[in-house]
Amino acid sequence: AVLPFDNLSRDPDNAFFAEGVQDEILTRLAKVADLKVIARTSTQKFKSSPENLSEVAKQLGVLNILEGSVQKANDQVRVNVQLINALTNTHLWAEIYDRKLTDIFAVESDIAKTIADTLQAKLTGSEKQMIAAQPTTDTTAYELYHKGRSLWEKRTGDNIPRAIEFYEQAIAQDPNYALAYAGVANAYVLLPFYTAAPRAASLAKAKEAALKSLQLDPKVAEAHAALGKFNFFNMDLAGSMREYQRAIK
Repeated sequence: AVLPFDNLSRDPDNAFFAEGVQDEILTRLAKVADLKVIARTSTQKFKSSPENLSEVAKQLGVLNILEGSVQKANDQVRVNVQLINALTNTHLWAEIYDRKLTDIFAVESDIAKTIADTLQAKLTGSEKQMIAAQPTTDTTAYELYHKGRSLWEKRTGDNIPRAIEFYEQAIAQDPNYALAYAGVANAYVLLPFYTAAPRAASLAKAKEAALKSLQLDPKVAEAHAALGKFNFFNMDLAGSMREYQRAIK
């Protein structure tokens, strides 16, 4: 389990950035078939560095927990992580990364690979490639995407329309950012359920964005999940199952 990362930045608005680092590391670890990784939605209710680590591990059904903190200032970022065996409360690995913001992708990849190595997970060639993959090389687009994702997860009020704005800004910054298109798709597919947006138009935009994402990268699970929702709401249950299974794969 990857617990929520503490935001140690002076600017509280950087909380989304800490969420983003946690999310990227979790996503990369989840690509390793040899590891069982708990979804972020299940870990978000826990705080980083909990006192009752063994109880948290018991509730989540895990043996090992990654805790961390992120401190961002201008173009510098510090990421502090520690991998703990919750059963024995012993540190398996810990590291502090002091890097430029542009190196954040390499840091996330390195953390995921080191965790996999520490837990003696067997990595296939394609899994190594996926762990090392960079969804974008543009740090501004990266930050805009995670602002959108943070709002999208909140669901309430005007958060989904605001999420779409951030996703579209990320795309304007990097037109090849497949994940940002997937973000747009998953936001539009939910929009009619939280706002007065017309359902048919929203679903059409969701499908368009999902297909654009997959055109850029056929292996974006989030885009397949968005198409799964789209097909479900259009009563194409076989198509929905096919896309969900592709996302899981």
